[in-house]
Amino acid sequence: MINGLHSYKLLFMVQLLVGEAVFLYHLERKQNFRLRAMLCAAALLAAAALFPIPWENAWYVSFLFLSLFLLTLLALLFCFDEPFGNLLFCAVAGYTVQHLAYLVYTTFNDITQFSAIFGSFVQPYAAESTALSDWAWLSIVIYADAYFMIYYGAFDLLDAKLKANHNLRLGRNSIVGLSGLLIAADVIFNMVTNYYTVGNRVSLLLERSYNILVCALILALLNNQLSQRELKDELAGVRYVVEQGKRQYELAKKSVDLINIKYHDLRHHSKQLALQEYGEELTELNQTLDQYAALVKTGSEVLDVILTEKTLACREQDTQLMCMADGRGLEFVKTHHLYALLGNAIDNAMEAVQTRSIDERVISFSLKRQGKFVHIHVENPCAGTVTLREGLPVTTKGDQDYHGFGMLSMKTVAEQYGGGLSVQAGDGIFCLDIVLSASTDENE
Repeated sequence: MINGLHSYKLLFMVQLLVGEAVFLYHLERKQNFRLRAMLCAAALLAAAALFPIPWENAWYVSFLFLSLFLLTLLALLFCFDEPFGNLLFCAVAGYTVQHLAYLVYTTFNDITQFSAIFGSFVQPYAAESTALSDWAWLSIVIYADAYFMIYYGAFDLLDAKLKANHNLRLGRNSIVGLSGLLIAADVIFNMVTNYYTVGNRVSLLLERSYNILVCALILALLNNQLSQRELKDELAGVRYVVEQGKRQYELAKKSVDLINIKYHDLRHHSKQLALQEYGEELTELNQTLDQYAALVKTGSEVLDVILTEKTLACREQDTQLMCMADGRGLEFVKTHHLYALLGNAIDNAMEAVQTRSIDERVISFSLKRQGKFVHIHVENPCAGTVTLREGLPVTTKGDQDYHGFGMLSMKTVAEQYGGGLSVQAGDGIFCLDIVLSASTDENE
C-alpha cells in the first residue's frame, strides 16, 4: 500500500523536472553537464522521497511543494552557466506548466468523475491509501495525455521565442519575479481548495477554473516578456544599422572628397603632360579621368557621394552598377537615412551577384521623384529561392546579432517618411522598391 501524498511528491518532482526541461534546451550549459544533471536528478528525487510530512494541511503541503521547487532552482544554478534571471524564468515557466497540467487533469476528473467509474490513478490528497493493483490503465492514459498536451502546448508557445532570443536575455526580472509570486500564491490557493473545499462541487469547479486562469495569465506574462525582448532586439538592430549609416556616410564623403581632390590634381597634371607632348600617357590618363567624371552627377551632393562610393566598390568586384537617378528634391530625407536606404540596398545587391558570372553581375538602380513621392528601385539577378518572412528576405548569415536588420532598418526608415518597402523575387530576379513621401515630418 502506498500513501497518496508520499508517493505523489516523487511523481511531482519528475513532472517538475520535465516541465522545466521544456524551457532549458537553449541555455548555456556548464562543463560536465551530464554528470551534473545526473547528480542533481538523483539528489532531487532523494529530497522528494525523504521530505518529511509531519502534517497534512494546506499550509505545510504548500511549503513542501514550494521547497522542492526552490531545490530545483538551486540545481539549475549548478548545471547551467546563465544569469539567475534566465534560470528563474525557465523554472517559473516549468512550474507553471506542471501546475496547469495538474489542474486540467483534476478539473476534467471533477467534471466527468471518471476515476469513480474506472478507478483512480493518483489521489495525492486523499485520506486513504491507494493500492497499486487498484490503479486503472484508462486513468493512467488520460493522466499522461493531459500532461503531454499541456507540456507540448507550452513548448509550442514559447520555444520559438526562446530560440529567437539566442542570447537569452529573457526580459525584466521584475516581471519574472511577479510570475513566481503568482504561481506560489496559486499553489497555496489550490491547497486550500483541496483541503477545505468539500461537499460543494460548484465552488470546487469555480476555484479550479480560477487556478487555471492564473496559470494561463502567468504564461501570457512570460510570453509577452519574450515578445518584448524580441522587439527590443529588433529595435536595437535597426538603430545599430542606422547609426552605422551615419558613420559610413561620413567615411564615404571623406573618401570621395579625397578622390575629387586627386581628380582635380590629375586634371591639372594632364594639362602639363599635354604641353610636354606625352601622347600615349596623356590619352590613358584622360580616359581614366573621363570615366570618373562620368560616374554620378545627380543634383544631390549626398546621393552623389553614396552612388560614387558604391560604383567604385562595384568596379572592384567586376560588377556593373547602372544608375538612372535624379537627386533633386531629396532635401527632406536626412543624410544618414538616405545612406541607410541606398547603402544597404546596393550592398545587398552586390552580395547577391558576387557568386554570378561576370557577365551577369549587373545591378540596376533608379531614383526619381513624382510629385511628393520619391521612388527607388533596385534590381539584380539572384540564384536559388529567396525566403521571405513578413515580406522581408530572411538572412542567410550564421551570425544574426545584426545581420538581417539591414532590410528591416530600410523598411523602418521608409515608413518613417510615410512610405513603404516591397520585395519581389522570381525567375532569377530580385526587385526592391522603396517609396518615400516628401510631405511627412519625420523625427530623428
